[in-house]
Amino acid sequence: MKGFLARSDPGTVSFLLLFAVALALRLANAACGSLKLDDFHSLHHARAADLGSFFAVLRQDNHPPLSFLLVRAARAAFGEGAWALRLPALLAGLGTFVFVWRLGSRLACAQGRAAAVLLLTASTLHVEISSDVRMYALLALSSAGLLEGLLARLEEGRGAWRIALWTVVGLHTHYHFLYSLLALGSTTLLLGLTRPRYRSALPTCLGALVLGGLLSAPWYLTGFTEQLEHELAPGGSNASVAGLFEGFKSLVFMNVSVAGAALRWVGLGASALLLVLTLLGGASSVRRAREENRPALAWLCLASALLVPVLAWVTARFTSRAGFDWRYLAGALPALCLVVGAEGCATGRFARWRRAGVLVLGLCALAVALPNARDPGGENYRGAIQWVLARASSEDALVVADWQPVIFPHALAWDYYAPRLAPGRPLPHRLEYTHDLSLAVPDELDGRERVFCCLRSLKNECGILRALRQRFAHEEVKAFGRSVYVHVFTRT
Repeated sequence: MKGFLARSDPGTVSFLLLFAVALALRLANAACGSLKLDDFHSLHHARAADLGSFFAVLRQDNHPPLSFLLVRAARAAFGEGAWALRLPALLAGLGTFVFVWRLGSRLACAQGRAAAVLLLTASTLHVEISSDVRMYALLALSSAGLLEGLLARLEEGRGAWRIALWTVVGLHTHYHFLYSLLALGSTTLLLGLTRPRYRSALPTCLGALVLGGLLSAPWYLTGFTEQLEHELAPGGSNASVAGLFEGFKSLVFMNVSVAGAALRWVGLGASALLLVLTLLGGASSVRRAREENRPALAWLCLASALLVPVLAWVTARFTSRAGFDWRYLAGALPALCLVVGAEGCATGRFARWRRAGVLVLGLCALAVALPNARDPGGENYRGAIQWVLARASSEDALVVADWQPVIFPHALAWDYYAPRLAPGRPLPHRLEYTHDLSLAVPDELDGRERVFCCLRSLKNECGILRALRQRFAHEEVKAFGRSVYVHVFTRT
């Protein structure tokens, strides 16, 4: 990082302050939030006995291997503690922070750079994906890395190896990186063909992209083709027009309802401001690029920030195999922050108000991020299992089930948390059930006075709940975050 944080750099204090806030938000979110079902899916892959079985099971899933291999490495080095499992995502999130700071130095002023980084710092989407055990923080990092590599090559004639590197990383991280590759690659091609200043760099840029694709070909010709043949649906399906706009909003203001009634309206109002400033920032960037005859930053950022979500949305409209979820759009977030940050350098008409709008947006994002970090509002398996263990005894029965793909075993969360929360203590008797979520041996309920059910996303009329309601007079239901419920059945 030579020269990156020089003592004479007046931005050093800003960087360190924002970095400290970003780190604190992500650590708080990780400390307060439970591991989620998707996190346990990552752990399931990481637990494979050897690489042969790892790739065999992964081919039944919908993801490339890199993020799971990183979790596997963290698990091997530091164990299965939640902090160890979250480490790859946390490092990827902080790496994205550094890339946005570096890219922000290309904006017209230091205030724009700080605004872009503040927006990433306080993005509730980025706080969450930097605190989980999934691949979305790495998706944002690889997209930012590819953007930085292409800009370095086009503007300074260096960094070709970075283009190839981040292409390989992105292609092995998440299939939605293909949208970043398409958007940034096609924009680079157009810039090279239409702008003489970039023409000499174009062959190297395209060559590095092709090299990255060739290095990724072994997985895409084997594992990816096998994954396309099965019918495992991806997560997320809200590919409506409203869903597209909500996707843009959720890049910065995800889970605004968690912040409480008052801040919810702040978040919703700021979401509208985000869309306005994105359009204004894009127009400002293009105008400044025309004046300086250096259009690469403006057009590459706009392609990544706006075209990537649209490509994901259009593809999901045509095929349900593509999926559309806010986390899938994480690759657009770094560029979106830079586009909005450009308005922090606004000049001309209403410049003061536009710059003030960027500041207000950053403060609103921070106001929503703080309560989200304290109470993420996600699947609170840890809280649910802790609640059950505080009340259940070995005389009680227990059902643990999740609505999930059949390739993953049930009760991953219970098997992870219960021994950690109640070490050496007798646990309730586990009841088995069938693939259609009906009790395997209903007669096991005979003689039981109480049954606890820890369930995620199960339908209210599923066989397990129907059988219990037929045999027990009373039912108590308690919610733990999003989609996790504990049902307690008693006879009297």
